[in-house]
Amino acid sequence: MNSFTASNIYKKVTLQFTLLLGIYQCIRLLFFCINHVYFKTINAEQYINLMIHSLRFDLSAVFLINSLYLILILLPSQVVNLVWYKRVLNVLFIFTNSVAFLFDLADIGYYPYIRKRMTAEVFHLIGKKSDFLDLLPTYLREFWFVPITAVCFIAGFVYLNQKIRLAVSDGGQNEFSIRKGLLYLLTIIFSVIVIRGGLQLKPIMNISALLVASNDQTPLVLNTPFSILHSLSENKLEHLKYYSEKEMLVYCKPVKNYSSGGQFRNNNVVLIILESFGRQYTGIGGRVSYTPFLDSLMGKSLVFTNAFANAHRSADGIPAVLAGIPVFMEDSYMNSPYSNNTIEALPMLLKRNGYRSSFFHGGTNGTMSFDIFSKSAGFERYVGRTQYNNDKDYDGAWGIWDEPFLQYYAKELGEEKQPFISAVFTLSSHEPFRLPEKYRNSDFSKLNGIYKGISYTDMALRKFFQRVSKQSWYQNTLFVITADHNFLANNDTADFYNRGMGLYAVPVIMYNPSDSSLRSFVKQPMQQIDIMPTILDYLHYPSSFFAYGNSAFDSLAPHFAYTQMGEHQQMLQDNRVLVTDNQKTFKLFDYANDSLLNHPLLNDSLLQKSKKDFRLFKQLLQNTLIENTQTEKTFKGN
Repeated sequence: MNSFTASNIYKKVTLQFTLLLGIYQCIRLLFFCINHVYFKTINAEQYINLMIHSLRFDLSAVFLINSLYLILILLPSQVVNLVWYKRVLNVLFIFTNSVAFLFDLADIGYYPYIRKRMTAEVFHLIGKKSDFLDLLPTYLREFWFVPITAVCFIAGFVYLNQKIRLAVSDGGQNEFSIRKGLLYLLTIIFSVIVIRGGLQLKPIMNISALLVASNDQTPLVLNTPFSILHSLSENKLEHLKYYSEKEMLVYCKPVKNYSSGGQFRNNNVVLIILESFGRQYTGIGGRVSYTPFLDSLMGKSLVFTNAFANAHRSADGIPAVLAGIPVFMEDSYMNSPYSNNTIEALPMLLKRNGYRSSFFHGGTNGTMSFDIFSKSAGFERYVGRTQYNNDKDYDGAWGIWDEPFLQYYAKELGEEKQPFISAVFTLSSHEPFRLPEKYRNSDFSKLNGIYKGISYTDMALRKFFQRVSKQSWYQNTLFVITADHNFLANNDTADFYNRGMGLYAVPVIMYNPSDSSLRSFVKQPMQQIDIMPTILDYLHYPSSFFAYGNSAFDSLAPHFAYTQMGEHQQMLQDNRVLVTDNQKTFKLFDYANDSLLNHPLLNDSLLQKSKKDFRLFKQLLQNTLIENTQTEKTFKGN
């Protein structure tokens, strides 16, 4: 009787876990089909191969999620016979796995925007109740199929699980025996091995998927619960010791001083950061332009035609532009363990020269912790939806429409004491790309998706400049216009903006109505973290400061662009792109002739040089973050 009961309990658990594995594969297939545009090169044979490799990660997730259930249901004790005990375990099994399925299914709609599986950072979004609750209705409308699919999957899961419970009797468990105890112990040991992914030295993590698939294929190998659970502990950087401090400083010179360039210019500085304004939507993108005003402004500005965002999220793009801090880990800077580091950002540096400072964003106060970041960066004033104080202009999702908010911004700047530095971050070119009622029959209302949002914001920008051009401070002002990131979910038929460096391509524009020297198109690489030192160089800032990037006007500094998305990192320099997956593999491409990065170069000497430059930058970045030496005074290389 005992052996029969034990075997039935194990049979039941085996069938339940097999059911879970089957559901994960069904969700994976759905994920692949709906997001097929991002996996066009994968044929049926490759998909089957990836599916086989995915079992290792699915098994790990299934055993980890159900570890408590497994411990309790296989307990060699008569307590498992109690009716209430069985009901509690069934609820535990249904609930924990249903939550896991919800995250896995939600990733089907979320993936195009981050191009990787969700990580533990998603809990920071959920933790921001105002952001999460305000945006949830929009996402449910946009991805209506996700909740419907989730209900179907969970209903099917509950139904099939009940069938298993009825088909396999697990009652009549008798008293403890040594045989049962050994079997239980062996099962726990086996489960630990499965959760680790095998007997290898280190347990499998998200990065382990790179051992069986390329970076763009790893989302099909991983599942979202595994990705989230295994990123919970990935919140610390490690010291890098590739090279000596002396060698690092030959290439990386983070302490800048531009005082020899001439007398300090006390120009006002206005930074306009446009939501999702990828380069391809503008006149320098080589595609159809949806920004007639911005294009006209480029004709009388210094324009960087080969500029890139360092990040793919707003929460990373804003620190990159305003404080020169690139993305460096899964968490955004403000949610990382290094968010309390002492930094040198534009407002705090210019404050030493008498500048007033302000940060404007029409979003709900607290969105993406911009209010906290603005304070840590030294902005004296933060203005959000609360300060705007007129929800008649609320778009129902993100915040205040760009047109009224930019008009409000223009009014506020007109009352600012000079000199000042101010930044504004727009929001209407973000999904769901709604328009105010009065524009429902306009020309740009006939456009779809991102094109509608870009066109509306370009119009709002035109009206902003029409207003501020009549104000007294305008002629003494440097305007810098860029984007927080590109819009990853768009599909470029020519493929450049779908992958590689094209995913990060954004405009960077410098305009001063009183300076005719800022009138050209520049092809050298430019990145968001170069904006701060470029502005300070332009102003001939009289003191030393710390910056990871380099001034675009510094002909002696290396000009490169660094990007990171998950484990995937790129570095463009000297018309070559180095691509690495967390420094496990390195490939070098001829960017000038192979911008799609299809054909790796076989020149080992060039590869080694690019690898060294990359590691020098990574060593500087990680070590200074860990050591909290991101200022001119604290940096040890002085």
